[in-house]
Amino acid sequence: MNELRTALVAIALLGCGDVAYREPPAECPPQTAGGEEGTPDELSELMAEVIAPRICDRMVGSFVGLPGEETHDGAEGGSDPSVGRWWVRRCEAQVLGGRLRVSFGGPGWSWLDRESMGFRVRQYLRFDASASLEASLHIGYDARTRIASVWLRPQPGVRATVEPTGLIRAEATGVFSGFVGGLLGLTGNSPDAQARTQAANEGSERLATRLQDGFTVTFELDSEQLDYMLGQLPRGVVPQRPWDRDGVTWLINERSAVWPGGVDVLGPIPADAGQVTLDVELEQGEGAVVRRVCADEMHRWLDAAWAGGQPPQLGGTEITTLTAAHQPQHPSLSALECPALLVVTPTEGAQTHATLRYRVTTEAARTTPLPTPEGGPPPITASVSRPTSPATALRLRIGTVQVHAQSAAGEDWDMFGGAPDPYVVITSVRQGREIYRTPTVDDVRESRIDQWLPAPIPADALPVRVVVYDEDVTGDEVIGAAQIDADALSGAERDLTLPLMARGRSGAAQAGTLTVRVQPER
Repeated sequence: MNELRTALVAIALLGCGDVAYREPPAECPPQTAGGEEGTPDELSELMAEVIAPRICDRMVGSFVGLPGEETHDGAEGGSDPSVGRWWVRRCEAQVLGGRLRVSFGGPGWSWLDRESMGFRVRQYLRFDASASLEASLHIGYDARTRIASVWLRPQPGVRATVEPTGLIRAEATGVFSGFVGGLLGLTGNSPDAQARTQAANEGSERLATRLQDGFTVTFELDSEQLDYMLGQLPRGVVPQRPWDRDGVTWLINERSAVWPGGVDVLGPIPADAGQVTLDVELEQGEGAVVRRVCADEMHRWLDAAWAGGQPPQLGGTEITTLTAAHQPQHPSLSALECPALLVVTPTEGAQTHATLRYRVTTEAARTTPLPTPEGGPPPITASVSRPTSPATALRLRIGTVQVHAQSAAGEDWDMFGGAPDPYVVITSVRQGREIYRTPTVDDVRESRIDQWLPAPIPADALPVRVVVYDEDVTGDEVIGAAQIDADALSGAERDLTLPLMARGRSGAAQAGTLTVRVQPER
């Protein structure tokens, strides 16, 4: 979006005036507007006028990554893997009363893995989604980091609808649930129908909630990197990405997971981008194939697949096949005369999903980037001395879960005001796989679990995400989450108390605590 890039550069170079610095230079007069809330109405309205005529040109044809169940708040969310795509095909934008009003929609797909009441849905969910919002735009600049930010802050009342368009199959996980499923089928209210209704309701609510958080667009003056993500990032903060920010400007920098029988689509890469370099790494799974396809050809293929017919054989060019984890590749791609998409599928015969990270740059391939993502959460321990012989694995015991009387959003755990039904799931953030989950404990706010994981966690699987869920008839709810960093491999065996954080009404809030014992193995 060149107009936005130009506007941000101009604002950042003003040096004084309405875009507030953290520490204004002495020669600048005191600011009279802006501050933590951004720019005054006049500049916000100007930005809305600049963006409105062009935003749909940027959005239509894009494939927006959809997050999974477990996500990070703030800048860390920029490294979360997407588990599906929303293909934006409809868009309208206008300025009304100084605010940007946008409506957009299109088909999409997302991996669904949910279990409730003895039934499990594990498949790709196809859907058609639409959303509309009205937002004001605010601009800020941090002189110390030389980062300009644009915040889109939606007005209350974001509307979103998700309508499943494919078949949903809810499979019984036991003899009793299979019997119940048969009875429900006789009444016309089968588990499949219930799963479809729940997917529509839950999907619509989640999409509206995510969009209500707004957007942040950032521009780094030194690298001229333009970036954006859902949510309101503080001034001077950019999204964390799977590949390091090492001085090059990138077009794509993200992580995704794709399951057998599925497909992932990234881009488009503009035709005028010229020769580009793809940095790609298989982080988990048996393998994946990456192709480059002209956008028009991919659109026709998806249209045929959505219509239920046999789609034509997908053309394009195979770029690489990855079969070994943590061995980055850096193929150089010659320029095309068409906007291009990257199409990713698991290798033939794969039984597990593949997690990959990608970066497309406009510069030639350089040395192999670092294999770990930049930044991340702070270590879970204070200063400790690293042993001469580093630990190669981590033994982990889940201790006691303590849950607050109400959720982070200030709501009761069930409609009758009862206690939650907690269980714990541990997932490797880097590998994108579940490591362990505990049984559910019914109707308790404090549960002493005291379970060692059956096997040590390898060092290359750290950090791990620890999420406590409340099992519920209408869908399991996140009570709170914490993370155990690789620094847990340092030092001696010890006990930790982890705050369980979840999204509240005004941001992240604590919903309880979880005690764990970590034991490094050498």
